[in-house]
Formats: sequence, structure tokens, C-alpha cells
Amino acid sequence: MAAPLESYFSEIREALAGNDLARAAKAARAGLGDYPRDAELAKIEVIALIKMEKATQALDALGRARRAQLLPASAMAFEAAYCHFALGNYAEARRSLEQAKAGRSADLLLAQIAYKCEDYPECIRLYEGLLAGAEHGGPEHDEILINLAAARAAAAQATGKAQTDPDAVAAEGGYELLFNTATELLACGKAQGAMVLLEKAAARARAALEKDGWAGPDIQSEIGPIEAQRAVALQALKRTDDSRAAYAALLAQASLDGATRAVVAHNAAALAVQSSAPSGVGVSVSVGANRAKRALQIPGGRAGSLSRCQRSLMTYNMAVIQFLQQQYGAARRTLGRLGREYPGHSVAGAGALSAAVSLRMGSAAKALNELSALARVQEPADGIYAALAAAQAAMLAGDADRAASVLRAWRDRAGGVALAALDDPCAFARYYFGVCQLISSLSPEPGTDGADAAARLCAEAYKQQPPDAALLAAVGDCLVYAEDMAGARTCYADAARGAAGGGAEAASVFMSAVLASDESGARLSARLLGERAQAPRGIPGIPSRAARCLQPRPGAGHGAGRPAPGRTSASSAARRHKRYRARRQRRLARAPPKSYEPGRVPDGERWLPLQQRSYYRPRGRGGKQRMPGGAQGSATEAGAGLGGTGSARIAGRAGKAAAAPSPGPSDANDHAAPSAPAAPESAGAAKGARSSKGKSKGKSKGKKSSW
Repeated sequence: MAAPLESYFSEIREALAGNDLARAAKAARAGLGDYPRDAELAKIEVIALIKMEKATQALDALGRARRAQLLPASAMAFEAAYCHFALGNYAEARRSLEQAKAGRSADLLLAQIAYKCEDYPECIRLYEGLLAGAEHGGPEHDEILINLAAARAAAAQATGKAQTDPDAVAAEGGYELLFNTATELLACGKAQGAMVLLEKAAARARAALEKDGWAGPDIQSEIGPIEAQRAVALQALKRTDDSRAAYAALLAQASLDGATRAVVAHNAAALAVQSSAPSGVGVSVSVGANRAKRALQIPGGRAGSLSRCQRSLMTYNMAVIQFLQQQYGAARRTLGRLGREYPGHSVAGAGALSAAVSLRMGSAAKALNELSALARVQEPADGIYAALAAAQAAMLAGDADRAASVLRAWRDRAGGVALAALDDPCAFARYYFGVCQLISSLSPEPGTDGADAAARLCAEAYKQQPPDAALLAAVGDCLVYAEDMAGARTCYADAARGAAGGGAEAASVFMSAVLASDESGARLSARLLGERAQAPRGIPGIPSRAARCLQPRPGAGHGAGRPAPGRTSASSAARRHKRYRARRQRRLARAPPKSYEPGRVPDGERWLPLQQRSYYRPRGRGGKQRMPGGAQGSATEAGAGLGGTGSARIAGRAGKAAAAPSPGPSDANDHAAPSAPAAPESAGAAKGARSSKGKSKGKSKGKKSSW
């Protein structure tokens, strides 16, 4: 007989009063067995399973209720969306939310789905709308503010742009907000500001958690990500020793969570490889390269807890390590995987690394195309290096028109850049003038010479009031090289006055202003990048001597960057022979021949013919020499010497062979390799020597050796 329905609800109320969710779900399931048409029991079971974080079982219970028509298809759509979100099925979660009632809860879940799907602009838009409707100072307001900061930090990591005021955040935010803001600043290259916020975040976190009564290991686990980000900031500030010490201290902590430990181990390995690698590119990493490669592997079990941005950086670091170890094919495959799996995440050095790999693999045309594309997509201030490298590759390939085209494209884009908006306007001005000089030398055309470029730079420098003294000095150098001495003196004079007014030392800042008193001395001192030999000074990441190898030689008969076919085949055959000899030496060292004796002295007469050696004894009956004859020797009687002569010779020579201190080889093949020096005695070596002598008893001195 079925129990009354009220008894099931009473048990559920008692379970909820004791916070026993498993008992409540079990009671609701049992009640559905007796009363299968009760919708409230079905809802209670679903909610209890969700609160127990059993999303799969909650979806199964909801599906059973819908199939039994206890609930309509649109009922509990928000709960279904939450279960799909917890399981990582974000597309299904969005479809379920389309049937749910619109509200703040749905918008919060949509914002979290957008964050997980890396749709950061949509996530920021949703959180900003929710923040506007939240009560200021309430718990919901603080939570939305923290999530909004996390979305902005992730967007900054993906795009490299930030719009956060660190001073305002530091004044009002908790340690979570400070951490997210510091991450945003660090992604934009503002490591010093990020360091200040991270130190404040660690102090506030420790004080707040100690006030709440947290234990020491729990506090350290919570502060671990902050300390890890601080180590990254130290690395960005070129404080390598401090960063290495911070990574080592973090890895020594047992309370560090798995994802943070994986990132810290990866960064520590990358830092170790960068520190141990020499300045030249293409040499093997001397210490710990294979161990570092294992540490740089993306952790399989914890890959889901890492963001796509972190995994893309890990993949790029692996390509860098492979390039440093001269594994160019593996580096090419890793870069290809980086482009396929993480198309929305651009790594700053991936383009230059791909071009360097192409150059190392002898694909000069591919490297030229990659560098040209890199110069087009980057900002002019950053793309100048790729443009100069592409021009150098084109010149080495003998294509001056292509080099001029690449430089002209960069010059047209750089013409609209305001010098006052750049971080380093002096270097940009010198590069711009040098590129214009190089273009005029490659393909002369009106309006592209150095004088026009210097005049434009001078006009741009005076747009800023008061003009920058260092920029005026750089423009003065350009005017000197363009032989506009009057304009150069004006720029130098204004630069000196600006430096004196700003409290700077004019003599140390503007050495060229002193040299400008003599026109010939000024020309010699103003060595800018306008010279054709200096403009494409080097490809990023590639030494100049490696790039010169791509230059075609007269009469080589093959394209630039490709070795001669005959040389390739000969070198490959030599490499195969070298590998064969190495394998043979290792095999002989592991298993020497049975007649091998470590203490055996090489025969000094092994180069003489056999009959001229001092220990030679004539063969035949009675010690008489055989008659010299042809290839078959002297004629003998039929049946003579078919068995007895060999045994008699062994019996007659056994004692002398045993007494000989240095038995000589009996065949010309015996002197193929001299004997090795005697190895230090050990238990294993003595045992092997006795075994070898025991097996060789009864053999003649003239037996052919196999070693």
C-alpha cells in the first residue's frame, strides 16, 4: 500500500531543514514512484540535484518529467540552461535560455556563457547593463564588478588594449578586483602599474582572509594566483632573478591548485630556456632542453581549466624551444597548430618566428611573403622591423622592385602617423627618413628623396608646442644627412634651448649638436639608417651571417637559399656514413668479439706482407716453403693434405702459441682496427676476460680474428 503523499513532503521538509539534499532528492524520487503524476515532486528532485552539482542527473530527471508530461517543454528552461552550462554545452544552454523568461538571472547566465565562449565584447556589454541596474554597495554589485573586471582583463589579453583607470580601482576595490585589473594592465604592457596593484591585492587578500578565520594553507592557496601573476610582472620588467625565485617558491608550495601550478611550471621552464640560450639564434639549448620541453607541454588533464589565451602562449613557447633546438620542421608544425586551434588569439612574435623558420629551412620566397604580410597588418611603429626584414630578403633574392614595393607600402602608411602619439618618436623619425632614402636609391621617383622626408619630419616635430627636444635633435640629424645645414642648426638650437629649459643636460643628450659646428664632421657623425647597407640591418631573430647565406653566388646554377644538388647528395652520403660508423662503434662497445682482449698490443709489422714478418714460419711438410705458383699454388697429389696436415699443425704449434707474448694476426684483415687500451679492472670485466680465455682453448695462433 502506497504511503500518503503528505508523508513524502514531510520527509522532504525535514531533509531540507537539516541541509540534507541527498535525502530530499531520494524522498522526491520515491514519492514519484507512488505518485507519478505529481509535478511538485519532480521539481523538487531537479532542484535538489542541481544544488548537489549533479547536472547530468538533473537533466535526466527533467527529461523524465517532460516525457511524462508532468512539465511543459518550456518549464524549468532556466534550470536546464544552467545544467548545460555546468556541463560545458554552451550552445544548448543558449537554446534553453531562448525559452526561459527574460530577467536578470538569464542575463547573468548569458554573460557567463559569453565569457566561456570568449565573446568578450558581448560579455562586457551584458555586465555593464547589469551593473547599471544593481544597487551600489550591495553584494550583487560587487560580484558583477569583479566579473566585469575579469571580462575586461580577458579582452585585454586577446587584443592588447586596456581602458581601466588603475588609481580609481585601487581606491575602492577588493583583492579580486585588484587582481583582475592588474591582469588587464599586464596584458597591455604596463608591468609597473600591474606590480603595484598586485602587491596591494596580496596584502588586502591576506588581511581579509585572516579576518574571516581562514587557515594558513587555504590563505596561501587563495593568494597563489596573485603571487604567480606578480612573478609574470617581474619577468616583464626584466627582473629575471627575482622572477625565477618567485616561480621556485610557488612550485614548492603544496597548496597551489592544479591550473596555477601548470602555468607556473610552464613559465619557469620558458624562463630557464631563455636564460640558458645564447645570443645567437639556431644553436642548441645547452641545459635542460628536453626537460623544459616536457614542462612546456600543455597539461592534458588540466587543459580545460586553462584559457585559450594561455594555451596559445604555451603552444608558441613550444615552437620557440623547438626553433632554438634547430628542430625547424617541428617548429613549423607547432606554429601551424597554433594557427588552426587558436585563430582568434594573435601571439606577438609568431609571424617573425614563422619567417625565421622559413629562412632556416631554405624557403626564402615564403619568408619574404610572411614578412611582407606582417609589415602590412602591424602598426607602422611595430611593422618597420618586418618591412626592413622583407626588403633585405628581397634584395638577397635579387628582386629590388619587390624590396622597393614593400618599403613604399610601409612609407605610405607611416605618413599619416602623428609623431606626438608614439612612444618613441625619435626612433620612428630616423626609421622613416632611412626608409625614404632607401626607396630613392632603389627606384628614384619625384617626392621620395631624403630632403622631402626630412622636411616633413621637421614640420611634424614643430606641430607639438613646445616641441620635444629629443625629437628636434633626431630631426636635426636627418636634416644634416639631407644636407640642409640651415634647418639642422635651427633644430639643434631649439633642441638645446628646450633641454636647458627642462633641466636636462644638453651636452649628454645632444652630442650631435656639438659636432654640427663642422659640416664635414656632422656628415660623418649622422650615420642613420638611410644608408643602403645599414637600412635592412637584420631580420628579427636571425643573425646577419645567416641571412647572407641566402645570397645567390655567381655561377652556382641554383636558386637563392638552395644548395647545389651534387653537394646535397654528397653531404647526405657523408652524414649517413658518419652515422653508420657511430652505430658500429656503439655496437662493438656493447658486444665485443670473442677473441677481443683489452690488453692486446697492436702488431707493429701488420703493414708488411706476411712472408716478410719476423714471426713468419713457412707452411708445408718439413718446414719447406711452397713453390711459387699461380693463384692455385703448387700442384699436389690427389687426396693429400685433406685432413691430417691441419691437425698436426695445431698440435705442433700449441705450446708456442700459448707462450707468445704478442700473437700476430694471420690474415691481412686483422689490422682493420688497432686494439683498444686496457680498461680499468672491475668485477664484470674480469669475469668476461676469464670466459673469453676459456672458450678460446684449443684454437691456433693463426686463427682468423673477427675484431
